[in-house]
Amino acid sequence: MNRTIGQVAGASITGLVIGVAGGAAIGSGLKQVDVGLAAVIGGVVMASVSGWADAKRVPGRTQPVWVRVLASTFLAAMLGWVGELFLPAWPLWVVGGIAGLAVGVMGLRPGKALLGLGTGLGVGFVFFIGPTVGWSVIWASTVLVYRVVSAILYRSREQVTFVAEGVDVTELPFVVPLAEQHAYVGVDYLKRYAELVGAEFARSPSDIGIIDSLGQLAGPGFDPMLVHPLIKEFYEHTSRFKLTITPHWRRWMRIPYAIYRRVLAAPLGQANAPFDAEEVHEGVVSWIDTIDIDADGVPDFRAWVRAYEKSREPIYVGIYTVVRAGVTGYVSVGFPLPSGSFTATLLPRNNRGDGFLLSSREGSFQGHYLSVADPETNELTVVRLNSFDEEIDVYVEEGRVFTDHRFYLGGIEFMYLHYEIARIDPLASGPTGNDSIGG
Repeated sequence: MNRTIGQVAGASITGLVIGVAGGAAIGSGLKQVDVGLAAVIGGVVMASVSGWADAKRVPGRTQPVWVRVLASTFLAAMLGWVGELFLPAWPLWVVGGIAGLAVGVMGLRPGKALLGLGTGLGVGFVFFIGPTVGWSVIWASTVLVYRVVSAILYRSREQVTFVAEGVDVTELPFVVPLAEQHAYVGVDYLKRYAELVGAEFARSPSDIGIIDSLGQLAGPGFDPMLVHPLIKEFYEHTSRFKLTITPHWRRWMRIPYAIYRRVLAAPLGQANAPFDAEEVHEGVVSWIDTIDIDADGVPDFRAWVRAYEKSREPIYVGIYTVVRAGVTGYVSVGFPLPSGSFTATLLPRNNRGDGFLLSSREGSFQGHYLSVADPETNELTVVRLNSFDEEIDVYVEEGRVFTDHRFYLGGIEFMYLHYEIARIDPLASGPTGNDSIGG
């Protein structure tokens, strides 16, 4: 699929804006350089480069790394210019250190954070003992040097990679394509989706599980026959169980998560995990909705809905599917988002003798995918988030089922949820009280 004139023009315009603003910022930080001239040069360079790169870009692939490095350099200059307007007059080596640490942390790896900090301190010290420049030049220089060095050292470990662009949903079986048509997901998402596509909807069918059979996941690394009967029953008859949870957030993640929750999760009505145990103890309910699209009497999609009991505000609305790739089975959980979805595709493994492990850390299709659906054609554009991982460790101790659900950024665990799973009346159905979220 060739790039259209409109797409190339849009890329050029975006480049023009970045180049003009970044060029002006750099010009303001250099003595004896005309700001207007710097803005014109920056605009021409970025507009030309962005348009050319987009015209040459192969669908499903990012622009060349040098184009992205150039764009990030101009953007950094703007941030430095704004910082100098509002922050104290710090030494340039401190400014460089802050810039380097900021861009390094965005790499979601300890090594990148240290590399960024070292780069920023070095660049800042050079300008500290050399010519006097503005913060915009410090930030631009730090990001430029860091991005070049990082591209060399981490050239085969991109944080985000394109998987596909503008492809039919049937070509991406490991991505759950269900998207939200509005700005809010909410607990009734699957019911609205069923009405949209004319499917048969059922709220909390009796004795339903998040998957039909654990045997669907059989593969070279997973033998369902070795799994403890209680774990098998939980996955195949989830409505027979209730869950309690204890969340454990790393201290350094608490503030970023609080911001994410207020700005994104709560307004979206999706992925709004509890912040602490007290919040969970106020009451959580959960149930499973299903839809049958092809009218064969078998659910095509199952949504495990978890919400706060008093407000019925959603915690998670996850669409559970099983995917077969050759002889290997995967669990793909899709979380609908406005005009797209976030999918976690996990590989099953036998663990702890009769335990069960779902992991995104190994396998051919495992990983986390962010997809955007074209509103007219429903074709998907998908990227893979390489630095985000999770593991769901399910095990039995003294006749009780437990789960440790761990989340990682750049290989560093930032949160885990500990579940206690208790069996209730086998014939019970419908939303259950005093439950918690699950994995």
